[in-house]
Amino acid sequence: MRAPLAFTEPMVRSVAVAAFSVLVSFLLAMAGALGHWSTSTAGPLTASATVVVGSPCSSPSPEQVRFDDEGTERTVPLDACGHAEGEIVEISIGSNETAHLVTANVGTTFDARPIGVVLMICAGIAGAAAADFLRRPRPKPGRERTSAALSARPGRAGRPG
Repeated sequence: MRAPLAFTEPMVRSVAVAAFSVLVSFLLAMAGALGHWSTSTAGPLTASATVVVGSPCSSPSPEQVRFDDEGTERTVPLDACGHAEGEIVEISIGSNETAHLVTANVGTTFDARPIGVVLMICAGIAGAAAADFLRRPRPKPGRERTSAALSARPGRAGRPG
């Protein structure tokens, strides 16, 4: 009969470190999934724009869009490709005077953020397991713990393995 499992201080500490790691990774993943990483105090300007110069995705030249900015028409480069001239797109403009698409129609509606949250939690658990594995005491050199070495010990002859 085996002795009951005794909880030692290092075991309790490693379980606490693993639980803390899982909790921190879950909180960081949720904060990232909910979009709380913005450092900007003012939101970017968003508007509907018309593509003035379209370019294929194989072309190095940027597309140009024209939009109305409080009564004045502005033309700025768009960091996208594959739009037709005259197409209406929703853009946002930050501080670098380049337009970014607000929404991109790529033919799919799959949102991968929940999968990202699950993968972040799994990464936290894996990190905690790796830290626990690295903290475990190593066996002393010269003491092999193989089945052949255990069966060759005196007093074990004739017993099935």
